[in-house]
Amino acid sequence: MKTSRIALFVILASIIVAAVPASALLNEQTDADRAEKILEIAQRAEERVGDLIDLVSLNTTAIDTAGLLDEFNQNVTLFEQGSQNVTNAEECLALEDYNGTIENATEALSIFKEVLTNIQYIMEESGISKSDILDGQGLLTAMERALDRINRLRIILEEYEETSPEEVLEALELLDEATTYLNIDEAKLWLLDGNFTDVAENLTIANGLISDAHQILKDIAKENNLNRIGNYLAQMERIRERFRERYQYAGGQGVDVDSIWASFEYENMEQFMEQLQTLTDDAQGNANIHDVMKDLKEIGKTIRDVDKALQQEIAHGRGNGNQGQGNNGNGNGNGNGNGN
Repeated sequence: MKTSRIALFVILASIIVAAVPASALLNEQTDADRAEKILEIAQRAEERVGDLIDLVSLNTTAIDTAGLLDEFNQNVTLFEQGSQNVTNAEECLALEDYNGTIENATEALSIFKEVLTNIQYIMEESGISKSDILDGQGLLTAMERALDRINRLRIILEEYEETSPEEVLEALELLDEATTYLNIDEAKLWLLDGNFTDVAENLTIANGLISDAHQILKDIAKENNLNRIGNYLAQMERIRERFRERYQYAGGQGVDVDSIWASFEYENMEQFMEQLQTLTDDAQGNANIHDVMKDLKEIGKTIRDVDKALQQEIAHGRGNGNQGQGNNGNGNGNGNGNGN
């Protein structure tokens, strides 16, 4: 039974990692669905391959004897790179950067597939059978990893306690419940009695609760990002009105405002305002938040830079006017003095 369980585990890991991203993406209708699907596959692959590494690492003596310890450690490092890609994909999804989500998740799957192939080769060359690596330590390590994930989620959720208190409370309750299924001391007693099934079942339940809490976190992040865009747009509207007034005043002072726009690669203010309106419409239409915020901030910077240039031109014009009056005063004074 032990051998068949670990064999099933390795087969399952192989199936998940070998899954062709394109096949998963084609079945989904929207960019968001495709991104969430491929990320889900990458997350499952990360868990399975990580568990396999934990199990194999218990036999480092055999691996070292085979002269493959450095290669094994290199694959552990490579796995960590894939895990970072999963984290990046999760962050992109929270920002509704679906292309970034798919790119990072796909890269993670490619890495996990390579690591899985290499680990299986190391096992064969080191004489490690599947039955050799099945013991309770792998399950305990997986439980510890789940607890670490809970701690990370708690830290992130704290950032949203003020803006989304009810949702955060719901997520924290799920994490509390998951923690009860990750009682390592109790699991050790069960494993001593050969009870692998209940330990594995508790781990599965805990991971499900953690996934539910993580989904709530993603929803919170999405809502907060939408609010952030709304606040930013309101601020931009106020700035735009003040900017129009400054622009009109500068024109009235004889400033060549069109030449200033040309230096920023715009024909005139109307063209700039049209681009700003397009970005505003995209943001209100729930477009890619990450890209919209980036573009809006760039537009905001342009407004500040143009406004600064207008102020400098206005000040320069006034300075010349003042200087001209001073020269007239000096000329009159000198002329009168010489005549006298």
